[in-house]
Amino acid sequence: MYITSFYADGFRNLHGVQLEPDAHFNLIIGDNAQGKTNLLDAIWLMTGCRNFHGAKERHYLGFDAPFFQCDMHFCDEQREQRITYSLERGAAKKRKITINGVDSQKTGGLFEAFHCVAFSPSDVEIVNGAPDKRRSFMDLCACQLHPASMQYVSRASLLLAQRNAGIQNAAKHRIHREDVTLWDAQLSQVGAYLSCMRASYVRNLAPLCKELYSVMTGGSEELQISYRSAVYGNEELPERPTPELIEAYREHLASHIDEDLRLGYTTRGIQRDDLILNIDGNAVQVFGSQGQRKSTALVLKLAQAHLYNEKMSRSPVVLLDDVMGELDERRQRLIYDMVAQMQVFITLCHPSSLRLEQKGKIFRMENGQLAEVDFSTENVENRVERVEN
Repeated sequence: MYITSFYADGFRNLHGVQLEPDAHFNLIIGDNAQGKTNLLDAIWLMTGCRNFHGAKERHYLGFDAPFFQCDMHFCDEQREQRITYSLERGAAKKRKITINGVDSQKTGGLFEAFHCVAFSPSDVEIVNGAPDKRRSFMDLCACQLHPASMQYVSRASLLLAQRNAGIQNAAKHRIHREDVTLWDAQLSQVGAYLSCMRASYVRNLAPLCKELYSVMTGGSEELQISYRSAVYGNEELPERPTPELIEAYREHLASHIDEDLRLGYTTRGIQRDDLILNIDGNAVQVFGSQGQRKSTALVLKLAQAHLYNEKMSRSPVVLLDDVMGELDERRQRLIYDMVAQMQVFITLCHPSSLRLEQKGKIFRMENGQLAEVDFSTENVENRVERVEN
């Protein structure tokens, strides 16, 4: 999968940006606050997922822009496709999405059509942050392999909210406690499905992460990752839930109803799951250095891209936002080797931060406008700057 052309206007500070990228390597350079990250955000928007920096849709509009529009052509393993995405300013915030000329009311169609793997310095929060960051990582990655599973993720959030509302009403004696458990049958089916989905994905991801981290550290450290279910513990789960697993989930909910009523929310379930990350047996979040945490986050993302490429027999588009400059030559080489057959977009302030030369295209971003730079000239400048430094 690769982008053949991309247009963005009114998206934050981007003004009439026209990008015709290389099928493999694309370097976007420029000073801070010029729009490099905004361009990657606009590309990520076409996946239908929430902004990878956490921004909301209304924040995509430029300060003075009455609307924004993005238009992308891309090729997958079968054909060339087109996605358009626009949003008008105003109380209604009218949004329009088309996929190959057909209107799409929701973003789910985007998620099925176009896939990216994005990495930025903020992704270290997958390691450092609360468990919900790691649950979101697991769900996004697994649903990229099985897009139909996204309905279970959405359904789980809705059912959990409804059960919690019932718990609060029961605590105030507005309804009977038995009414709360009416949600348990549905929540058990969805919860068991997501537990198996997460377990299956991590089972495939773990050996790849271990191998990549060993290469990154020269074999001096070992990364272990595993899935911990709040309902099933460390039990080996199948790819699909059995009736016994669904019933075990329901019984688990029922056995904690008194605690739920006392605290005012559902205390057990998939919303308490976690992705366990250890280096040499020690929790990375607690004992890992800043470098180990960054390396762990990078390995998780690289493994995600590799696993998608392997399972789907097609490559995702890779977005690397302001990360290469902090990496030594060994880590840069690992990234290049992993994305060699993928289309990659890299943002950097200083091209000299790249330790390894690549063939492709270079673009310079300045004041929200993009211009292609002669690759050979830029390489000469890089080599001169390295010698001078």
